[in-house]
Amino acid sequence: MKLLKLGMTAIATGVLATLAISTPALAQKAQAPTLTKSVIGPLGEAQKAAGAKDFATAKTKLDAAAAQAKTPQDKVAIDKVRVYVQSESKEHVALAATLESLLASGLITPEETKQYRGVLAKAYGDAGDGAKSIAAFRTYLNAYGGTSEQYIALSADAVKSKDYANAITDAKKAIELSKTAGQKAPDTAYLLQMRAYKDQNDMANYYAVEEELVLEYPKVDYWKELIGYRVQDSANYGGPARLDLFRAMQAASVPLTANEKRTAVNEAMKRALPAEAIALLEPAIAAGELGSAPEDQENLKKAKAQIGTDKANLDKEAAEALKKGNGIALANIGEAMMTHGDYPKAIELIKAGLDKGIPNAGEADIARLHLGISQLRSGDKDAARATWATVKADNGAGALAQNWIVISKLK
Repeated sequence: MKLLKLGMTAIATGVLATLAISTPALAQKAQAPTLTKSVIGPLGEAQKAAGAKDFATAKTKLDAAAAQAKTPQDKVAIDKVRVYVQSESKEHVALAATLESLLASGLITPEETKQYRGVLAKAYGDAGDGAKSIAAFRTYLNAYGGTSEQYIALSADAVKSKDYANAITDAKKAIELSKTAGQKAPDTAYLLQMRAYKDQNDMANYYAVEEELVLEYPKVDYWKELIGYRVQDSANYGGPARLDLFRAMQAASVPLTANEKRTAVNEAMKRALPAEAIALLEPAIAAGELGSAPEDQENLKKAKAQIGTDKANLDKEAAEALKKGNGIALANIGEAMMTHGDYPKAIELIKAGLDKGIPNAGEADIARLHLGISQLRSGDKDAARATWATVKADNGAGALAQNWIVISKLK
């Protein structure tokens, strides 16, 4: 177990060393009036034998003392010596049982409780009971404090044993400790939570943790999974959301592959968005990423032919759509204005389209997604986040809106 390397052994070793030093001195304490008189003699002899490393004699004398024990105090006094004898004799199973008995007695001091809990985790580990060892070490850390690294080790072992509730709790504790110390928690603390949620098929919480992860560690791989997988996991993903998937990746500084750029260009051309197609194609062709396929040059030619009149035509189409009260047409024209960088006009038209009404709920949420993007690009983060918070469609728009909220926190 990883936790054996992260403090448990050191804690137990320190306690046992203390017990080794103090055991001979316990002989005098055995004379306390709280002990049964017939226990004092054999217990004192057991302590002396233990101090001399004569553990065989110590065990015999402890058994003799136990036979005379009549009170809980007698048993506790005997067990305190047994702890040292059993640890030195490597009687791991018996040691764990003795420690549990002492901890349950209610007759030991807070400092003794801390010491025995420190030994218990190692005793179970040495006895081969990994589950109880982990549980005992967790109890010790929760009671007396631990490090972020120790809780991460506990979480990793809990994931391995499918103890998902503790795995998540331990990982969160690791993050909390790091933040309290003014440090950034290791990404492992987030990844362990994600693994626990994924194993339980709880993808909502999986992605919620991944949102925290990308804000702390905005790595390309993390962003690509959060955006790509979450959006494509949407029950009815498809249609307009395909192009928006790539828009979100670009906003999160995720480099698109040549194939992804080509797909995005094709989607832009299908939706009559020549400005966006050109913005993708020209630098990609100049860099040699695209251009080898006939469709690349054909798309560039078509987009350039359309771009000259596109903006003027959009203004005319918007006026006609306003007269007709066509909500979806207004929203689509607003999206096109967004690709030209005219965000005030995009916001105006998309809002008008939503006010006129868009019967299809999925299409309405795509429009709200674009409204939020336009608001963000115009500098109004609060309005953008408020807009995205209303997007719930399962066609990819809802997942994209959640991603954009996270993206907006990086800007």
